[in-house]
Amino acid sequence: MEIDIGRFLAKRALLDGGRPALIAGETRLSFAGLNEAANRAAGALRRQGVKRGDRVAVLLRNGADYVALYYAAAKLGAILCGINWRLAAPEVAYILADAEPKLIVYDLDFAPTVDALSFGALPAFAAGAEPGARRAFEALLSAAPADEPGFSAAPDDPLVLVYTSGTTGRPKGAVLTHRQMFWVSATMAATHDYAPGDVNLVPTPLFHVGGLSFATLFVHMGATLLLPRAFEPGAVLQFVASEKVAHFFAVPAMLRALLEHADFARADLASLRWILCGGAPVPPALIAAFAARGVPVLQTYGATETAGPATAVDHDHALEKAGSAGLPYFHTDLRIAGKGGAELPAGEIGEVQVRAPHLFAGYWRNPEATAAAFAGDWLKTGDLGQRDAEGYLYIVDRAKDVVISGGENVYPAEIEAVLAANPAIVEAAVVGLADPEWGEVPCAVVVARPGETVTLEGIREFCAGKLARFKLPRRLVVSAVPLPRNATGKLLKAEIRGLAQTYSGRT
Repeated sequence: MEIDIGRFLAKRALLDGGRPALIAGETRLSFAGLNEAANRAAGALRRQGVKRGDRVAVLLRNGADYVALYYAAAKLGAILCGINWRLAAPEVAYILADAEPKLIVYDLDFAPTVDALSFGALPAFAAGAEPGARRAFEALLSAAPADEPGFSAAPDDPLVLVYTSGTTGRPKGAVLTHRQMFWVSATMAATHDYAPGDVNLVPTPLFHVGGLSFATLFVHMGATLLLPRAFEPGAVLQFVASEKVAHFFAVPAMLRALLEHADFARADLASLRWILCGGAPVPPALIAAFAARGVPVLQTYGATETAGPATAVDHDHALEKAGSAGLPYFHTDLRIAGKGGAELPAGEIGEVQVRAPHLFAGYWRNPEATAAAFAGDWLKTGDLGQRDAEGYLYIVDRAKDVVISGGENVYPAEIEAVLAANPAIVEAAVVGLADPEWGEVPCAVVVARPGETVTLEGIREFCAGKLARFKLPRRLVVSAVPLPRNATGKLLKAEIRGLAQTYSGRT
């Protein structure tokens, strides 16, 4: 069978139609039921004129509609563009202008964002609206046929468009094809002990590859996807016990919230074989705390451009290698490259580079950025790392200065661009500072205009509406002297970070 993600779901429905496929809130679907839902969604999209290569934007929380639309896009040869619902309206508007979707499906929760945008001719359909309401997505589904659309996608047809901000602050759309989404599933299945019938909990948003990568895996494996609408630690602990969850993926902030929940010590975790944790460095103390409850935490490392996985710590070394990002996945290669591109030996620091069949196809309509991302067939991650004598990867720093806060990428240049428009500020830089809850938080280091008073509350208020809430500075340092720069005028981030670390406790 050719690599065609839509046909994968149809095949699983044929082989295991009655087996539980998806649990999302009150919705429980077998594989046959999920395939029917995807077919109806495909039919609804086709009636709106969606065809091969068209983009379908979704501004949805996790749920059955999201999964059905993913497979509907696959069955039509269309491209699913998941939008981070934490973004502010101007940020969403930029993505829509760049992706040029045929239509958008959104949750009623995000109606204010949708209403704030000038969609023009872009049709917008609300999921969760009453069937009789204007532009209710459910009304489209109820009128759509449940038979297979009859289209076969080519393996290299784009399937997913995931936007990730760059160091310039301008979001770039990473294109992932049917072939790449298959291989991300294959490399995960060949590395970890996923099994048919397992219940896999995904509390991370599907607009991230860290969530969406599992949307193919559970069908490929014949497992059950448990998809909470949003992360809530008490509910996750209850799900683990009631649904016999075998494994899940989380960011460190989620694990900390579980650990600090009042029910954690007595929660029934007997079904959990392991937890994958990534998006930010995992504190060894957090790994040890879960190990004390008999649950290995396997730190993993990857990026949007790797479609999720690149490395992970294996089950047997979860404690011994705490702090490591692990070994490369089964169908994934890793190297540490020096300045000339040559591979460095163990113990030497260089750029982390990845080669795999699941690497992204390139940035949407941005061939220059795509070319810059590769050294031959190796992806240049921009992260600095080293390997120990056994091949385990340790991330040392991020060359791009990205701040990872609660698993979300926060790019300083984007915040700095907003702060530059503040009339009370002469110049500004943003760096990441360690935080026990979020891993890192953005800290603004600013020089105030003479006669002006700059406060953290004032800065956050100024940025509100221009940036997503998770990007707002959480700490502030007001410098009495100009920020350090090199001879070409570039900010010296290492010195600024040192200044922030010295004075952040006083602000």
